Amino acid sequence: MYKRIICILCVFCLLFTGTLGRVGYIIFSGEYSVSIGYNSYTLNLGKLYPTLYDRNLDKITNKNNKYIAVIRPTEKCLSELENLFSFKEIKEIKNELQKGYPVVKEINNYKTCKHIQIFEVVERNEKKVDILTKTIQSYNNDVIGKKEINFTVDAKGRLLEGDKGTVLEENYDSLEGICLTIDKKIQNIVEESAKNMKKGSVIVLDVNTNEILASYSAGNDNINRSFTPYCVGSVFKLVVSATSLENNVNLEYDCDGSIVVGDTTFSCQNNKTHGSEDLKTALANSCNCYFVNLSLKLGSDKILEMAEKLGFGDKTIFFNDWEISNGNLPSKSVLQSKGQLSLLGFGQGSLTATPLQFASAVSAFANGGYYTEPKLIHGNVDKNKNLIRKNSLTRKKVMSSKTAKTISDYMRYVVTDGTGKIAEHNNNSAGKTSTAQSGRYTNEKEILNTWFAGFYPYNNPKYSIVVMTEDGKSGAGDCCPIYRSIVEKLDNL
Repeated sequence: MYKRIICILCVFCLLFTGTLGRVGYIIFSGEYSVSIGYNSYTLNLGKLYPTLYDRNLDKITNKNNKYIAVIRPTEKCLSELENLFSFKEIKEIKNELQKGYPVVKEINNYKTCKHIQIFEVVERNEKKVDILTKTIQSYNNDVIGKKEINFTVDAKGRLLEGDKGTVLEENYDSLEGICLTIDKKIQNIVEESAKNMKKGSVIVLDVNTNEILASYSAGNDNINRSFTPYCVGSVFKLVVSATSLENNVNLEYDCDGSIVVGDTTFSCQNNKTHGSEDLKTALANSCNCYFVNLSLKLGSDKILEMAEKLGFGDKTIFFNDWEISNGNLPSKSVLQSKGQLSLLGFGQGSLTATPLQFASAVSAFANGGYYTEPKLIHGNVDKNKNLIRKNSLTRKKVMSSKTAKTISDYMRYVVTDGTGKIAEHNNNSAGKTSTAQSGRYTNEKEILNTWFAGFYPYNNPKYSIVVMTEDGKSGAGDCCPIYRSIVEKLDNL
């Protein structure tokens, strides 16, 4: 019995030693590869970003599809390349395929292939995307879904013969996104009306909510001019006028073309003499001398108080951490200088504001004296395209209804009897022109920012509209025709 046990143990040891030797040979000889299973190689076909919608839930982004070709490193796929790609592209694709893995390449037009696989995926952008959409997307880059193709490979990472891959989708059909306050119909009107603008901005707001209905920025430098502060010039006379009315000040003044403050002489444009004026006629004439005299009479505290109520010098917060400056409002210490206070009276000096900010102030004049921070986000959209609205807007009473109505009447008078006559349409246009000195020069010529800040229609205000041209000639000549074109088209909606 003892000998039998010894024999069995010896046989077991021999078998165990042989097995270890065989495993060692397989591992270290290099003639075999050990694999505990199969790995995979995955290619991204498309990423899904949140969709941007207009206020009517019409898609702004993610509304078009594009075609993607998946080319495997096989002779059959190589033979079909010339049906889809140029000679240069084929050369690039072949270089990539030498690595031994499939290549993904976008194609312009769909064509049926036997071996190259073609997939349809969501295209995030249209071929032409406005600067506002680009700006929003820069704050909206979270991937919410994806579409991939997975290939099986062996232990050496080689594709398995005949494997065409498995398509995997994760939340790729989601309609989740952000609903903007933008109205695509109004946006199209603005873009058409301002198509010849070289550099500048057009902004359209709902006068009651200050929701942005359209925003257009002209220029080839990716600057969103609607959200960029500029020197504003004479449109600020509206704020000084509101300050005057709120404090029951309505001066009579005789303009002789210039006014001296300390050792500085301020002049009206082209040294024009306006004669005897009250607030209404001075605003229509855009008389600098009148408003220098008025600002000195009112003092900086009262003007700053009204400007701050209307959002000047503040900031606008859209969503998450995206906030923009409304511009610069001179401080009380700066305005201790009578010269600086005089400049503020007709919108010059260190004062700046964005077109968006000024449109927000115009809304307060048109809606009875209420100011609301401008809004760009209407709400969130869930994956089933249900709108989840944001909180309701908070309106602040910043001036009396009487003051707001008087300023609105004066803005109408600017169009009928003043500098804004070119803006007239359907006896319902109202606004204020501006030609602002920027303090910047090109070829020894000062760059001017020109404006028309108005609302429409006068008899039932719906839209606050600001047109601003960078490096313009005059508010009347540059901006009023664009405003008029916009309101003509709005009447046809």
